[in-house]
Amino acid sequence: MTFLSVVVPAFNEEHFLGACLEAVLAQHEPVHEVIVVDNNSTDGTAAVLAAYAGRVLILREPCQGVQHARNRGLDAATGAVLARIDADTRLPLDWSRRVRLAFEDPGIDAVTGPASYYDVALARLLGLGDAAIRRTWSLPVIGRMDWLFGANMAVRATAWREVRPALCTDGSAHEDLDLGIHLRAAGRRIAYAPRLRAATSARRIADRYRDYRHYLLMSEAGYSAHRPVVPRGSLVRAWLTARLLLVLFPLLRLLFRLRSGRRVRSRKNPMARL
Repeated sequence: MTFLSVVVPAFNEEHFLGACLEAVLAQHEPVHEVIVVDNNSTDGTAAVLAAYAGRVLILREPCQGVQHARNRGLDAATGAVLARIDADTRLPLDWSRRVRLAFEDPGIDAVTGPASYYDVALARLLGLGDAAIRRTWSLPVIGRMDWLFGANMAVRATAWREVRPALCTDGSAHEDLDLGIHLRAAGRRIAYAPRLRAATSARRIADRYRDYRHYLLMSEAGYSAHRPVVPRGSLVRAWLTARLLLVLFPLLRLLFRLRSGRRVRSRKNPMARL
């Protein structure tokens, strides 16, 4: 069986998608297939995709929301391992090799890693902070990991098909977190790989405070909605992380503007409808 499929949900990503696809297609260990799911884009996303005809499988998902676009792409993928990244993700050239090495452990059903940010001042410092938070989230103080990071993750096709019918699609919680919760509930093992790094945009911080707060609190909503199958520590951890990031919001916003300027638009909440 072929090994790695990479799925990229996309909604109005004309400014980011090309760089994302170039990085995927340039991997030192070529991936089996790249699938982009256009989720009703109204900008130049289709024109960007036209340049990749024959190298990328392009699908359409009319039901708005990254959860629906993700499901469409992962359902269509034919690899033994299914990766899911964001349209603003930029993978290092050894990423696919690191995914392969992670899945050489037959006990691992899904893997995720940290992020660096390419459009913010003091990017290295922020990347270290991001990695520290994610590493803390991966500590086994509450048992098996129950989360994935949508910009940098992969899951075995067999595990995906097992939990797929149980996944939530109402848009009230983050789809990557929901997938992690259901994988854990099914007895599947998620691993955190510190060296499985991916770069992404920090444009979320361009949100207004209330929108950024809503986005962060969706993690709590996801754990609250699954109280019977998640440890209490997961909800506490999400609560603490959200408050830390909200306190840091003014500083993070300043660092983003110092690098990217005021004209960069924030990223639409990927779970929301149009």
